[in-house]
Amino acid sequence: MTRRAAFLLLGLCIALRAVSLVRPCLSDDEAIYATVAREMLTGHELYRDVVDHKPPAIYVVYAATQAVAGPVGGMVVLHLLLIGVVFATAMLLARIVRLHWPGTDSRTPIAAALLYIVYTTTLVDVDGLAANCELFMMLPLVGAVAVFLDARGRLGDHALAGMLIGVACLFKYQAGIQLPLLGVAALLGGSRRFGPRVAAAAALGVGFAATIGFAAAWLWRGGGLDAALFWWKFNLAYIEAGSGRDLVQRLVLRGGLVVGSAALLYVLGTAAVVAARRDPFVRFMTGWLVVSAIAVFVGGRFFGHYFHQLTAPLAVLAAPAVVRLWQRRRAVVVAAIAVPAVAFLVLGALHDRVMGWYGEPDPDYARVAAWLDARGDGALCVWGNSPVLYFQANRPLGCRFVFSNYLTGASPATATQTRGVDSSRYIVHEAWPMLEADLDEREPRFIVDGSPGDVASYGKYPPANFPRLAQVLDCAYQPVAEVAGMQIYERRPAADCGSHRAARTADPRSAGRVQ
Repeated sequence: MTRRAAFLLLGLCIALRAVSLVRPCLSDDEAIYATVAREMLTGHELYRDVVDHKPPAIYVVYAATQAVAGPVGGMVVLHLLLIGVVFATAMLLARIVRLHWPGTDSRTPIAAALLYIVYTTTLVDVDGLAANCELFMMLPLVGAVAVFLDARGRLGDHALAGMLIGVACLFKYQAGIQLPLLGVAALLGGSRRFGPRVAAAAALGVGFAATIGFAAAWLWRGGGLDAALFWWKFNLAYIEAGSGRDLVQRLVLRGGLVVGSAALLYVLGTAAVVAARRDPFVRFMTGWLVVSAIAVFVGGRFFGHYFHQLTAPLAVLAAPAVVRLWQRRRAVVVAAIAVPAVAFLVLGALHDRVMGWYGEPDPDYARVAAWLDARGDGALCVWGNSPVLYFQANRPLGCRFVFSNYLTGASPATATQTRGVDSSRYIVHEAWPMLEADLDEREPRFIVDGSPGDVASYGKYPPANFPRLAQVLDCAYQPVAEVAGMQIYERRPAADCGSHRAARTADPRSAGRVQ
């Protein structure tokens, strides 16, 4: 690839993601990671003092950017970093094509990079532009493939590939599915002798284990390893909640939008598998595609950003066909790439208007934050699924939870958010004593409840349905305002909650049944 082509691709990557440079917080996920990172920078231990159930690397990245430029400026730095990560991933895909797919057109590496850059943005902004785990995960994951294909029996390179998969896994657990793929490929290929092949597969495992072991040691040193393991197990319940009867419907609706917006990528990538399935390189890429598809299916939610894991192998597989189609029908290629790219860029730039036209405007968290600022300083605890309020209010957390789903059993993008559906089976009952301890020890000045206005689908979870929370509000707080559909409680001076402290020893399953 020429330097000019690389610069043009970088310019395109910046242009398609420019919206992220003027909107500091693009999604609930970004708000969660940013808030957790902010708390980590104040000395709170991840998973123990501030809780989310994702792997640790994403919070470390957010914390690093905030350490450089602050809570808001750090998000701009973060989005600039993400542009660099996407571009670097695209360059690695181009390298894989150039070195390992002989006989393809010299423009094919450029096509692979172009497809990845474009089709990671042809999603709604919360999926395509936000700094989610998947886009960060894909750089070490693609790097692992590149190192593995270059290894030629060198055990050090196999260990490095395993380490890179470990790094990817620290951004998202589903990256770990790449390890058995490379392990099988190592056992089946390479040396004619069985011993070296076993050694190569073992080196992959050693490298992976070393990375995970380092992360575990880091968490143990900070005192958060036990908590990390506890919240890791929550992912099993999260997967179960997304595996209900409406799984197929979610796949058709969400997956259909993703595939339809990137039709060129999916059609030509799949066609390449069929047409060249006997080619060893294509067989390997097909394996990568298959395990990536399995990872996308885990949890059954099919959020758009999950599909980034498919985009990388598809970009490689589709690239030669795109070049051939370009030679015959350039207008088709231009339309298939430019139309969705421009459309989603415009949708991202007009986010607020589009959500208003759609009839689902974003909650007015800015108004709530402004009211709190006018009232004075103090820590904040939010009852609901409103992490953006934490981000905009920029106050210390009055409780360790950045959202209340652990306490209510609500699970995003599932039937649990629907009125009449009982979500209590997914409550993390151990979370209730944690919340009560936080409210007792941190004494947040404000508790904000999103249920009055059904903010973020929390209308079905009023505090009155949860006796232990209702008791805290009754004994220590008073309602002072309702702003943008959210009830604001302020702590009473010298509140005496002796009965509340006694309740902390009660059966943790008394949290309440919610429908």
